[in-house]
Amino acid sequence: MRIGIIGAMASEVDGLKAVMSDMRAEKISSVEFCCGLINGCETVVAEAGIGKVNAAVTAQTMILKYGVDCVINSGVAGGLDESLNIGDVVIASRTAEHDMDTTPCGDEAGYITGLNRVYMDCDEKLVRLLCECTREMGIHTEVGTIVSGDQFICRDDQREKLIGVFGGKAAEMEGAAIGHVCAMNGVKFAVIRAISDGANSDSTMTFPEFCKMASENSIEIMKRMLTKLADTEE
Repeated sequence: MRIGIIGAMASEVDGLKAVMSDMRAEKISSVEFCCGLINGCETVVAEAGIGKVNAAVTAQTMILKYGVDCVINSGVAGGLDESLNIGDVVIASRTAEHDMDTTPCGDEAGYITGLNRVYMDCDEKLVRLLCECTREMGIHTEVGTIVSGDQFICRDDQREKLIGVFGGKAAEMEGAAIGHVCAMNGVKFAVIRAISDGANSDSTMTFPEFCKMASENSIEIMKRMLTKLADTEE
């Protein structure tokens, strides 16, 4: 099994590259793809950049060029659920593009023409294994809908819409685009996000401090996840 891992920022993937053996790298469409072994699992790692288009281009390349069997997207997100605090984790059960809006044509908010749906379901096995990893690490984890759009969510009315319309637990800018591409290609996917800010969080942690902590946790989760995936193939 070949696993694709996509992060938006260097801090989300550099730690994985550092533990990759037999690594080879090439740049396609300005994105560097690093291939090798991590904990016995054949892996392709890429830093996509921020936003849905960057994420979609990277996911499509991973699928067509490198033939990955599944794609895992990791990174940070804003918390929508009041139970979430900085450093907690949300694992997507499904994703939706909250800025996709053809409602004037009579469609539901987030409806994707062609796929003819609003939500892209994540692979149940990948979700279960990711939950096992975070539970082993003692990280508070919620499973639910992660919504994506090319905008920062910083106002109460935005947050209320994403909760009320989509049932969102976390909001970010890449996961649903990767889910969209994977759904088009029939490839399994998962999205995991560390919470960088939350509706009820009063933490004094700075964003650089949080990113360092989140990146370290994310790398450890991915390493554990790849070990579990390698074991299931034996």
